[in-house]
Amino acid sequence: MAVAIALATAGAAVAAEPQPRQPGPGGAQPYLPIPSFRDMMAPQAPARSLEQRAEPAPAADEDGPPADPNADVAFGAFQRGLYRKAFAEATRRADATPPSAAAMTLIGELYAHGYGVARKPAEATRWYERAAKAGDPKAMTALALAKLEGAGTAKDENGAAALLAKAGDLNDAQALYNLGVLQLEKRGGAKSDADAAKLLKRAAELGEAAAQYAYAVLLKEGRGVERDPSGSAEWMRRAAEQDDVSALVEYAIATFNGNGVVKNEAEAARLFRRAADRGNAIAQNRLARLYAYGRGVDRDPVKAAAWHRLSQAQGLQDAWLEGFAETMKPEDRAAADAMIKRWSEAFGPVGRQAQAAAAPPKP
Repeated sequence: MAVAIALATAGAAVAAEPQPRQPGPGGAQPYLPIPSFRDMMAPQAPARSLEQRAEPAPAADEDGPPADPNADVAFGAFQRGLYRKAFAEATRRADATPPSAAAMTLIGELYAHGYGVARKPAEATRWYERAAKAGDPKAMTALALAKLEGAGTAKDENGAAALLAKAGDLNDAQALYNLGVLQLEKRGGAKSDADAAKLLKRAAELGEAAAQYAYAVLLKEGRGVERDPSGSAEWMRRAAEQDDVSALVEYAIATFNGNGVVKNEAEAARLFRRAADRGNAIAQNRLARLYAYGRGVDRDPVKAAAWHRLSQAQGLQDAWLEGFAETMKPEDRAAADAMIKRWSEAFGPVGRQAQAAAAPPKP
């Protein structure tokens, strides 16, 4: 079987139907479930274990002004994982005259996720409402997502859409993206798809990686826009540059096969590796095949077997690779097992977010 065909068909059961974005590249259109939107809400917290979140911030980090006198102290503390300091500083700013809308939004995020304080969705929503009334587009988006999910407030899709539209008018990329996805989910025909494509393009142009991926898929399939393989590949590249895992996988496939982009097997292998390091089963499967054939990388049966085992552990079956692994010498199979064990040693019994931030395995 040619590798180009293998890349398109291996794990076809996974790729044929719409899938959640993180496990794979999706189907005929972006499948972007509403509950996952909150994970995309800015500001994003750096990954820390649950134990780290509960601990007071290190004394050395608590003292002294930030290096940049114009820096946002509360948000800077948040980015460093000093959640209690972030909460204290944001509360001070929210109580000031005039109050800071951005600080109110940050307090909402802390309560929404339980960073440094007890998780209280209703309290988060209250702060989002205050910040939204003060004109903060991030708060409008966060409040809209809460209304879509019913997190700390009653579900209200119409109210959520109105908030997203208001935030979108203020050029909030995440609001435009979420509004575009809502439009797609209505499945209202060509006009609805065209409206969604316009919203997603605006969000993509503002740099939202999820929107860049979604708009690339629309261009690829000709949904709401004219079909444009080259344009699709370009937007997929931009999303991949931001480490959007689904975009990494799809752009790697396009690069390997030369669809809308110059064919480059070595670059495709590099992209698959980036997605595989982030735990994507499809990328791990494709990378295993490349090592088995020696396409884009030096042929290495041990690495092929190791990546196959990792993808298989996530439920992606590949009869060809399984047969390939069974033909290997016992010492090579043992070497593959040892390689997996070595890769896995970087991950301990800590929170899921901390695992995601751990260094990728090195072959």
